Amino acid sequence: MSHKAFRYEQVVRKLEETIIGLRLQPGDKLPSVRKVKDELKVSLTTVNQAYAILEAKGAVISRQGSGYYVNSFNKNPLARAAANNFVPLPEIVEVSSMAATMVKNTAKHSVINFSSLAPINEYLPITKLNKAMQASAKEEKDIFQYSFLEGHPRLQKQIALQSFEWKTSIKQEEILITNGSTEAIGLCLDVLTKPGDIVAVESPTYAGLLQCLESKGLKALAISMDPVTGLNLDELETALATNKVAACLFMPVCQNPYGCSMSEESKIKLVNMLGEKGIPMIEDDTLGELNFARSRPLPAKAYDSYNNVLYCSSFSKSLVPGFRIGWVAGGRYHAEIEKLKFSANISTNGLLQDTIGRFLESGNYHAHIKKLREFAQIQIIKYRNAIQEYFPDTVKISCPKGGYSLWIALPENLNALVLQREALKYGIGFCPGQIFSASDRYKNCIRINCCPLWGNKIADALKTLGKLVHALSDTN
Repeated sequence: MSHKAFRYEQVVRKLEETIIGLRLQPGDKLPSVRKVKDELKVSLTTVNQAYAILEAKGAVISRQGSGYYVNSFNKNPLARAAANNFVPLPEIVEVSSMAATMVKNTAKHSVINFSSLAPINEYLPITKLNKAMQASAKEEKDIFQYSFLEGHPRLQKQIALQSFEWKTSIKQEEILITNGSTEAIGLCLDVLTKPGDIVAVESPTYAGLLQCLESKGLKALAISMDPVTGLNLDELETALATNKVAACLFMPVCQNPYGCSMSEESKIKLVNMLGEKGIPMIEDDTLGELNFARSRPLPAKAYDSYNNVLYCSSFSKSLVPGFRIGWVAGGRYHAEIEKLKFSANISTNGLLQDTIGRFLESGNYHAHIKKLREFAQIQIIKYRNAIQEYFPDTVKISCPKGGYSLWIALPENLNALVLQREALKYGIGFCPGQIFSASDRYKNCIRINCCPLWGNKIADALKTLGKLVHALSDTN
């Protein structure tokens, strides 16, 4: 075969033929990069490019330090967003009562909780965190007094170190520790907006962000999302030209609920667009660490030469949900955010801050994140395979590049709230699509959290849920 025949397109086809010819199943390991290189006599760069294309197509997934595996994402993908000339209009947000009812009902009736997006204890470094907490209580004399307003210096330093390789890194003094990312985002909104103002958000978007807007009397300007590439930048530009927008609130990496991430080029374009217009952007990077790529995609804040991005994140999804430790780097608004934090609750729990800081200092965080990513990736594959088996063939399922959840578009005649009521009778809880929109969109969609550890109990619950979808689809 000529050299031209070994271009990356041919390597892609060869790998696809291997998957089909050997009837490999989701989760089966594929030949290593070096083995493909030796067998096809091509460069490592060519093989890596071929695998990157297959990963982008959803045919394979990578596990850091382990290689490539067959994925199941090539069947029933969520439909790509179609181009349109639709101009979004600001909407009154009214999701809190619906979301609160969902949480209460799930807590009261649910045996299988597919609603709450948080890592399970089996994949948390509880022993190491306990040791760090004991050391903090023993060695820190001031730990039982009020903590620093801006946060514990040990934790601030470790967070700042995570941005060391960013084009625009964050300094230790630019970080404010908060009670989770929800408080961080709320403080940013309080600084940037007043009741009645318009905030641009993704559609669909995390229900908690909409609740935050609602509690502050803000209007949502919903910008459509592509389930693969993320935020529709053309639509955003049109919306900004026709509306007076006080701020934007986006999740460029590991968006919730789609699990997609914007490309580096798109993030740079987004940051520059808003920077030039002087419209501040609140970036929610809560799930950023859970991206499945071999190298973690940088947040939009990393490209912020305008100092216009207010960067919010937390350890709730990546390390320890119960501690509720988050942070914000508020750019040019940081001093104002600090003042609001002080007037709201003075400071955040010092013992828990120092515990996380010590854990990060130990060097165990990266190994933990690697393990957590692999867990989430495997869980999503197993859940997705079961949904494909038990649900109607017409359902469409997201192909997440990170995070813990799957977004499922059910038959259009099915109402997710009706399905939820029926599912709770069987002890199954999940998030209906309506709570991810300010205007009651996504009535036939649901979000499934894939954190509950896979086993017969989970498989049976998804099978039951699939039967309910079949039944409700047939009767409507």
